[in-house]
Amino acid sequence: MKIRLEQSSEQELEIIVKGDINDNNTIEILSLLNNFSDFGKIILRNENENLIYDANKIIYFESSSGKTYAYTEANKYEVKEKLYEIVERFKSKGFIQINKSTVVNINYIKSISAEFSGNYCARLKGNGNTLTISRKYFNSFKKFIRG
Repeated sequence: MKIRLEQSSEQELEIIVKGDINDNNTIEILSLLNNFSDFGKIILRNENENLIYDANKIIYFESSSGKTYAYTEANKYEVKEKLYEIVERFKSKGFIQINKSTVVNINYIKSISAEFSGNYCARLKGNGNTLTISRKYFNSFKKFIRG
């Protein structure tokens, strides 16, 4: 691996990573950069490649059977990070945990309604699918909405 630093008159720091984006070193470097910046990118895995994806295009993340998945309008991808790591990384991007296994992008919620059980139902924009906001997470959800 080569590391090259160049002095620049630009105010904003620019980081360019060249190489195979499927290489484990590259994935680790991008993960570290995400943790130290407002980069807003995440690596999603499909069958045989890793994709660099804008977090704001992800509708929600879900944890199931020890794995974490990202749901977009078209696909479901596996994610390396744990759900709690995703919450910390992307809360400034509009993501909030709504139940034990789901973190949603608030920008994709169309409406919410109360259920008989005391939980709430979040209806998503576009496809109209619904997610459950559990009673345990509803107060933090309300505070998040209000800013």
